[in-house]
Amino acid sequence: MNRPDPSSGELERLLEAVRLEPRASLGPEILGRWRRGEVPPAGRPPRRFLWTGLAAAGLLLAAWLRLGPGAPVRTVDRCCQDLDGGGVQDDGLLIEARGGSTVRRLAIYEDLDGSRSFTAGDRIRFERGGQPVVKLPVSEGTRTTEFCCLDYDGGGPDDDALIVVGRPPDRITMAAIYEHRGARSGTLRLR
Repeated sequence: MNRPDPSSGELERLLEAVRLEPRASLGPEILGRWRRGEVPPAGRPPRRFLWTGLAAAGLLLAAWLRLGPGAPVRTVDRCCQDLDGGGVQDDGLLIEARGGSTVRRLAIYEDLDGSRSFTAGDRIRFERGGQPVVKLPVSEGTRTTEFCCLDYDGGGPDDDALIVVGRPPDRITMAAIYEHRGARSGTLRLR
């Protein structure tokens, strides 16, 4: 094997190209060992290192299960607010998200039957798939409203905001959710 000349910078370039990632089977392997009650053989690092390593592996596994391709799709149905600017709190938000972060569907509906949830008789005011879209041209009189901070994506903490662009009383041009860092629950800002 040819060794790189340290003075040429070749070694530095080689080291920068190295990427360390856990193998795909590491999380399931650690989980399986833990379930079987395996303990490390004698002569291993002190327990605090073992527990630190297991905690780190557990966090990695939890993140992989939550955000990976096998993560469950959650449906969040939040009703009723005035999302379309009509002055009546009769609008609901229906979101399907994978792993609490990847939005597959976002719909704003009008709760016509008063069920306080999405049903077949409700009218969809706006709907999009995984990518944000603008449904109608933005025109004069358009208003942008931000609703913050709830768990709109089903991921856990109340750290999501909903932004709705529309023209009152009932036209919605665009809607999206995003994580809002450092915001206080229940704030509403009109622009």
